[in-house]
Order: sequence, then structure tokens, then C-alpha cells
Amino acid sequence: MVLQPLRAGDPRRIGGFRLDGRLGQGAMGVVYLGYRSTRPVAVKVVRPQLAEDEYFRRRFALELEAIQRVGGFHTAALVAADPHADTPWIATQYIHAPSLLELLDQHGAVSEIGAWWLAAGLADALMHIHSVRLLHRDLKPANVLVAADGVRVIDFGISHVHGGTGLTTASAALGTLAYMAPEQAKDSRRASEAADVYSLGATLVHAATGHVPFYAQMPVQRTLDIEPDLTGLPTALSDLVTRTLSYDVEDRPTAQSVLEEAMGRLLDSGVPTDAQAYPPLPEAFLAGVLQHQAEPVRAPAPESLPDVEPDDASEAEPDAVPLLRPAVTAPVAEPEPEVMPDRWAARWRSRIEDRRGDYGG
Repeated sequence: MVLQPLRAGDPRRIGGFRLDGRLGQGAMGVVYLGYRSTRPVAVKVVRPQLAEDEYFRRRFALELEAIQRVGGFHTAALVAADPHADTPWIATQYIHAPSLLELLDQHGAVSEIGAWWLAAGLADALMHIHSVRLLHRDLKPANVLVAADGVRVIDFGISHVHGGTGLTTASAALGTLAYMAPEQAKDSRRASEAADVYSLGATLVHAATGHVPFYAQMPVQRTLDIEPDLTGLPTALSDLVTRTLSYDVEDRPTAQSVLEEAMGRLLDSGVPTDAQAYPPLPEAFLAGVLQHQAEPVRAPAPESLPDVEPDDASEAEPDAVPLLRPAVTAPVAEPEPEVMPDRWAARWRSRIEDRRGDYGG
């Protein structure tokens, strides 16, 4: 992700964080790289024209709730937030890793074994999201960060509390059409865990073939029972992908069954698990991940850091939350086992052997 310079109308400070550049922008707001200490954070700020809209304030508050619910290994941890400020904002852990979309654009499709690795990581993330009664509703390559120790699912801007009333309406097709389940395209209120699994399958198609499974300009085009474009999909993935992209909700596998099948494939393929140093991605992909990781995050000099009141508990960073090693501000050589902890193997091996139903972490 390329850090863009701040523009004339951009704020320089938000909630005690000094903003150092733009990481990206979306429909709801702009994401900045910020610092309060030497640890970088991603600060998402609502667009000024939306800050006066009560609907968007409530939607932003739901995104904050989603980040708080999920937390931990599968996404960026919450650092601080103020949904009631004149311009609402959320600061989360900055994960210094490229998106899956960036890697696909630069290097083309992943290998078959790489696709199974992605399937396992995404299924595990969805199981954790669903275990706290959330739906993501916009899983796609742009919302997946690829780090050396696994994937992270980001952008909960249109997430939804499963079973809650939410803010969506039948006329609002929230999500990205190329990866959206047909029932979600018909009515956003019909999004479910199965719709997230559908998006997982669509993301796998893009990862394994280099192209999207569907081409649509309007939601009505995605409501039809049409065959996805699976050109170039490895044969070994066809059965899983076809089931995840089933038109009928009840015909799709659960995230748990996707995880079990993917991990079974990885173990059967001899992917090293006792002390895995790197994910089983193509050489160009892995080089892209490691190159991104090696590039230092631009940090302010110590003397330019903003002063922080010691009693400012509302904005204190959670020391107990582990940061990804790529997020440090200087390139430091580290022992190999620290890059990919051994617990990866034990965690997955026990889950495959025990077939436990509680994967919520």
C-alpha cells in the first residue's frame, strides 16, 4: 500500500494522533497513517459531508462495534475511537501487509496450494466473525491483507449484527457485486453466514484464476441464477468453489467445513506445519509479501511526537494486543521462528483431528 501525502483539506491531528499521510479512501471516509507513539495506526475518518448525516453516524458506530467484537488475530485490533466527535474517527492497529488484490494485480493468480492456504485462513476468519454474531457482507480480495503469518480480514464498514435490525433496506444492495451472493443482491437484509461463504468462494476464484467470477454493473444482474466464470480454476478446487457459489443457500458448505477441507488438503500435500517459516504461496507472491514487510513504515522523529497525557485512558493503546511484526517502524532482523510461530501447526492439527465445532477463538 503506497502512502500518499496529506492534501490541503486533510486534518493534521485527530484524537491525539498526528497524521502522516493517506493510506486510502472509500465511500465513507479517508484512512490515514497516524502516530501517537512510535507505533503506527490506521485512522479512519468520516467524510465531513457525511458527519452531519445521522444514518452514517449510526453506520460508523456499527463498524466500531464490529471491530470491538472481532478483535484479535483475524483483523486489525482497535486502538481508540470517537464515534460522537464532530468528525467521527476510528484508530486501529496498522497492519503493514499488501492486500490480496494488490498481489493478484502484480503477480497474477496464486498456485493451487496457495489457494487452499487462503481458503483455510479466510474460513477461519469467517468462523471467528460469525461466532460473535457478525456478518462481514463485503469479503473480497481488496479487504484481505496477506501477511507472513496469515491473512487478515479488514473493512467492517457494512458489517451487520446477525439477527439484528441493522440499518439496511431492501433497496440497498450493500457489498461488491462481483463477489456478492444473489440473495444479498436481491435484499441486503437476507445476508447471512452463507452469503459470506459465497463471497469467500468468489474471492478464491479471483485468487486462483486471476479474474472475478461474475461481471455485473447492476444488482439485478447478480440476482439471476447464472454460472460463474471458472476459466483457469484448478480442477482440485472446482468442487469446493462450485459448492460455495451455489445459488441455493442450503447447498453451500459452512465456513467450518471449508476450513476442514482446506486444512486436510494442506496436510495431505505435505505443507510443513511443525515449524512453518512462510506460507505456501508462489515465489512472486511471497517475495511481494516479504518486500512489503521489509519496507520501513515512515515514523516521526522522537522529538516531533505529540505529547500524550498519562491519564488519557480513553485513547491508551492496548499493550496486551499483539502487533504484527511488519508493523514495527524500523527494519529489524528477527529469528525465523518468530515470523511464523509453531502454534500454527498445533492449532490446525488439533482442529482437524478433533473436528471441534467451536472455532470462535
